[in-house]
Amino acid sequence: MKEPVLMVWDFYDGVRSGIAQYQGQPHYFECGFDEEEGEHTDVFELWPVDEPMMALAAEQWMLFCAWERCFRAGEVPAETHPGHRGQNARYDEIEDRIKDFLDSRVAPVHRLQATFEPRETQPENSVGPFKALDVTWLDLG
Repeated sequence: MKEPVLMVWDFYDGVRSGIAQYQGQPHYFECGFDEEEGEHTDVFELWPVDEPMMALAAEQWMLFCAWERCFRAGEVPAETHPGHRGQNARYDEIEDRIKDFLDSRVAPVHRLQATFEPRETQPENSVGPFKALDVTWLDLG
């Protein structure tokens, strides 16, 4: 069953981390990395995200998307990316709280394979990894 990807935080040769629905609930997901092979795996680890963290993540995503639209329109340079500390105080504050959440994780609640696909209906101005995505999770058994 396809579920919506709510936000992508890392994209490198494919989706690597973010927040998506799993069984109808928001989960932080992160792609595994095979040190021996030197490449990402197709196995993702998932942790549930509570409502307060989801609200912070959604606010940060909105700040990023607003910047992305301005950047794509040529209105701001890449150096103003909110992920560069000091560009947006609220973004930095949220980033610190998200980092605390990520640092406090214990063993993943789920280990799943994922297939990401662009959603059929796209918001205007969606580009590359910032297109709306759906994910199909496959239980490893």
